[in-house]
Amino acid sequence: MNKTPFEMLDLNLITVFFTLYEELNTHKAAERLNMSQPAVSRALQKLRDAFNDPIFVKTRHGLSATDKAHFLAQRLPNTWQELSDIINHVEQFEMSELTGRLNVTLHPALIGLLSDKLFLALHKVAPKVELIVSVWNNDTEEDLLTGKQDIAVTMLSPKLSKEMTVKSMPSLHARVYLNKQHPLASRTIDEQAFATYPLAVLHVPGWNENTTYVERYLERLELTPKIVYRSPHPDSLLNVVAQTELLHAAGAQYHDVDSSQVLSKRIYIENKPVKLNSYFCHHYRHRNKPLFQWVFDTVNQIISHQHQIEKTTK
Repeated sequence: MNKTPFEMLDLNLITVFFTLYEELNTHKAAERLNMSQPAVSRALQKLRDAFNDPIFVKTRHGLSATDKAHFLAQRLPNTWQELSDIINHVEQFEMSELTGRLNVTLHPALIGLLSDKLFLALHKVAPKVELIVSVWNNDTEEDLLTGKQDIAVTMLSPKLSKEMTVKSMPSLHARVYLNKQHPLASRTIDEQAFATYPLAVLHVPGWNENTTYVERYLERLELTPKIVYRSPHPDSLLNVVAQTELLHAAGAQYHDVDSSQVLSKRIYIENKPVKLNSYFCHHYRHRNKPLFQWVFDTVNQIISHQHQIEKTTK
């Protein structure tokens, strides 16, 4: 009797498939898998034979996934993770023995608050794990669904697939940065301030290159902001703010800012301080994984601490 494709498949090839799908390059995949490039190429040929499809085709810049590969990348992660959890199940979870990569996407306003603290905490308990931090963008949900990203932390309520687990965390005050000599330095910063003075805004490709949150927020109030400087670098924005009358609004307070020239104040809209909630997101297939619970507890603790600090600052 002929064997089914599943019976013919070496399950070790699935790991090779996932890595090739992420890297789209046999050399990079080989480095991550600690294999030789010819060995990865042989594994790819076995995948092609097993699925009766090219899976990946060569291009000038590496590999391109076929429709079959995209289908597998969308459907396999759930089953593969559940199978892995069953086989690898142990009664005691040892963080110190973990290896591999943890891919975490952060909202741009939270990178300064979370990234270094999360790494230091993780490195202390799981020194063999490599933390890779990226910026939330328009592809983040798809990346979480396909397994390219493990965890995402964002602000504002994300409208995500029902396959996602979303946990709420404490809110943080939105802040505005301005020159200490600015005419508004001693005044309350409200919606009229953003309509009166020019703005410097955080411009992140793949996230808000078309319309920033500040523009959308003010448009709802029928106000038109005058944006004169856009940059993906907070340090550059703050340097400009320190030397001009530009205002820069941020979803949360930046950290390690030179306060000798720049002032940070709360933003008030319709006489109420603007507060933005934080959300911890991952695919539901990770819901029972101790590492993901540890990351949530750590991130929640960092944000909760900042939330408490903000109760005593204006």
